[in-house]
Amino acid sequence: MQKFKIFSKLFVLLFLAFNATLVFSQNTVPSDTADSILTPFRKGRWLTSLSGSISSTSNELKSTKNKTISNEFGINLSTGKFFKDRWLFGVTFQAGKQESKGDFKIVGETLYIGPQIARYFSKTKDGSLFLNVSPGFVLYRSLASINEIPDFGEESDGNGFGTLVSLGYSHVIRDLISLNIGFNLQYGWIGIDTVDINGMVGSDNITISNLSFTFGFGVILDDFFF
Repeated sequence: MQKFKIFSKLFVLLFLAFNATLVFSQNTVPSDTADSILTPFRKGRWLTSLSGSISSTSNELKSTKNKTISNEFGINLSTGKFFKDRWLFGVTFQAGKQESKGDFKIVGETLYIGPQIARYFSKTKDGSLFLNVSPGFVLYRSLASINEIPDFGEESDGNGFGTLVSLGYSHVIRDLISLNIGFNLQYGWIGIDTVDINGMVGSDNITISNLSFTFGFGVILDDFFF
């Protein structure tokens, strides 16, 4: 039942996002002709992007020789249509994984999906600074364990609301390929249920935040692959 509710929410978000895209594309006024000739981010075109992020940190407490290594990975896939020159509306999907190893081992995973709106500021043909804002739905799960007690484990899973803000620069090659670098700020408010090794069930509310450097590429087409 819980999985059904989750997929229902995802379906509703996708439905609203694509219908809003159609509404915007049909009701916006034509943009300036000179702007349309110069910018690769023209009204009616589709942009599909793939980007990723990776980071690793280590901390060591000298008094106890306890060392903790944390690794984070993320991948983002988005697609949308320019409903006006340099204004895009679409859908974004992000998957992330965080893993910490030390006396405690914690592995967490997040899935994010939601509509997005992006603004490209420059009118030049070579590229532009952009700002992307996306409110959406977050799925979360984690597993915590103690290395010295292999049988110990606590599982948590839940869902909630989140926001994803991206700021970066997109360099365009041949009016077709965009190379993107920037920063992502993700924040989420999540209600979770936990189950420990004894089967005890609990619930809590958590917030997650993540700031990451991202890099990737995009394809800009006049039609959406067909």
